[in-house]
Amino acid sequence: MGFGAKWKKWLKKCISFASISVLINGSTTNSFKISKGLRQGCPLSPLLFNVVAEGLSSLLNKAVSSGYFTRVRIGDNDMLISHLQFADDLIVFRGESETEIKNLVRILRGFEIASGLKLNLKKSKIIGINVDHSVVEKWASTIHYKIETLPCKYLGLPLGNTSNLKTLWSPI
Repeated sequence: MGFGAKWKKWLKKCISFASISVLINGSTTNSFKISKGLRQGCPLSPLLFNVVAEGLSSLLNKAVSSGYFTRVRIGDNDMLISHLQFADDLIVFRGESETEIKNLVRILRGFEIASGLKLNLKKSKIIGINVDHSVVEKWASTIHYKIETLPCKYLGLPLGNTSNLKTLWSPI
């Protein structure tokens, strides 16, 4: 991503040489070094998460430009899209090719290895749109994801419904 050597050295020191102490009955213990990465509440965590998430987005864009995936046309204006990210959520749009599904899994596994972050497969789902359900079942069994059908909710918002119904948006 083009970070300079000095910046990377500073960041490594912030992560590698951090120490903490614990508050017990109003008194602090002696400080001790932490042995694994960032601690919860570290002010660097949001920044580093964004850097890593941008890395994942770059991997997916590179896969598209290399021909491993195709973008999907959505909307009335035929917008081409491959993925959407919001915080730690990711939606990936794929065509009907089983090869593209397998390529996606390979990219995500590579990301896990490179970043040390683990995907929550219990929350990962595959949704087929205008695809025969038997095909979706085959894909889901191949990549070990659960199947979801539309309409459903994503980030608390309805997906797959008629979006202009007042009753649909009244809880929001």
